[in-house]
Amino acid sequence: TSYIDRQINTFYNSDFPYSIKIDQMRSVYEFYTVPYQDRYPVDVNNMQGIRSPFYVDGIQGYYYKDRQEFYRLWPRFPTLFKPISGDGVTTAFSFTLPGPFLRNNVTLGGIDANGGTIRVEDGGDGIMYLQTPNAQTTVPQQVSNNPIPGMLNQNTGNPGVNAVLNIGTVNYVTGAISVDFPVAPASGEQMTCFVSQYQTGKPYSLLFWNNYFEIRPIPKYVHKCEIEVYLTPVQFMETTDQPILTQWAQYISMGVSVAILLLRQDMEGVANLSAAMKVQEGQVL
Repeated sequence: TSYIDRQINTFYNSDFPYSIKIDQMRSVYEFYTVPYQDRYPVDVNNMQGIRSPFYVDGIQGYYYKDRQEFYRLWPRFPTLFKPISGDGVTTAFSFTLPGPFLRNNVTLGGIDANGGTIRVEDGGDGIMYLQTPNAQTTVPQQVSNNPIPGMLNQNTGNPGVNAVLNIGTVNYVTGAISVDFPVAPASGEQMTCFVSQYQTGKPYSLLFWNNYFEIRPIPKYVHKCEIEVYLTPVQFMETTDQPILTQWAQYISMGVSVAILLLRQDMEGVANLSAAMKVQEGQVL
């Protein structure tokens, strides 16, 4: 029984809502903007389909799923500053740049007293991270459970991928930045800092990418945003065995039967159910 229950819930949660889109699972997702915040996470397991139209405070806006198209309309132009002058000894610095500016777009760089490169970026969370690349190797030493040469390896880490170290903070609104380097910037070194400044406004453009919404213009106030989604059915509990619509029961039963038969390699049984399952799918649709 527990095995069949798991198969039913797997089909109901995953196969069913992803294979066919049904009106009964359409809903309106609402979220509220935060002043000076442009990104908002989305639970893509619960809301497995995002559709236009998009509204802000009841007024229809523009919805994008193409990053190229969205950033063509809202380019992230960087501005160059040189806020740090190294002396070869001082490691801690604090300065303020004209804000507000975008999260995930702060880049600080220069040369340290040992001749190495200083590479710092923000993580979008108000933290400044020092980027230190792992050693690049063409053929890392192989291990038994990771035998592919040139790929991620337990002995050497991931070649070319940066290790990060928390060295400071950034306030995206006021522009205040504080950093403390492990090695001081070289004497006379004018470190560069790129930030993408912006003007706040009432948002009317929304990008859905991966598992977050990105909104433009970046708001100064709280706004109510609405967009259509397809919800994922909640799994069955011991207290009920009824789907959202009783009509779905036969389709779910046949789908689970086919899944179990496939696991048992009973292709004749799968073929016998295929025609009836198509009929039930058509009725659900």
